[in-house]
Amino acid sequence: MLGDHLKMVRLERRVRLSARVRNILTEKGMDGPTRRIALNIGLPLLENATLEEDDDLQEVWARLLVNSGDANSGIEPRRAFGSVLAEMSALDVRNLAQIELAVKLNVESDWSTGVRTYELPERAIPYVNGVPDGHERDPSPEVEISLSNLDRLGCIITSLKTPLGRGYQLVNLTPFGRALIEACTR
Repeated sequence: MLGDHLKMVRLERRVRLSARVRNILTEKGMDGPTRRIALNIGLPLLENATLEEDDDLQEVWARLLVNSGDANSGIEPRRAFGSVLAEMSALDVRNLAQIELAVKLNVESDWSTGVRTYELPERAIPYVNGVPDGHERDPSPEVEISLSNLDRLGCIITSLKTPLGRGYQLVNLTPFGRALIEACTR
C-alpha cells in the first residue's frame, strides 16, 4: 500500500510539473522546447522535478526545465545545475535568492566584500564599501547550515573580509551560483 501511495503522490507531482511547464512556455510565448536537451541532462531534471514535494522548489525545477529547452534563453544546460538543485532545500533556495537580490539592488556597493546574512532568510543586506552598520552578528544556526550547504555546493563564497572573522556573516555569489540562479529564473 505504501508503494501505491508513493506512486500516486509522484503522479500528482508529475501532473503539476507538466502544467507549470506548459504555463511557463505560454508566458514565454513558446509552444514547446526549441532545443534538444541531452538525455544525461534532461532525464535527471525530470526525475528530480517529479520527486519534489515543495511547490516553490518544483517551480524552480520547472523553470530550469523550460530554460534548458529554450534555444533563446542564453542558458547552457548543465548536469551540475540539476545535481546541485537536487541537494538544496527550500531554505537554501530562498537564501540564495535573497543574496542575489541584495547584489542586484545595490549596484553602487563594493561587491567584492559581499552581503550581510544576519537577517536571512527575510533579506540579505549589502555590505557597502566595508562600512560597518553596527549589526555585525551571525546568522541563525538554521541559516548558517543553509549557507554552509550553499558554500559546499559552490553557489556562494564567504568573504575574506568578514568583520569579526566569522565564516558566514558575509557571503558573495560565485560565478556558478549566478549561472544557476539565471538558469532557474530567466
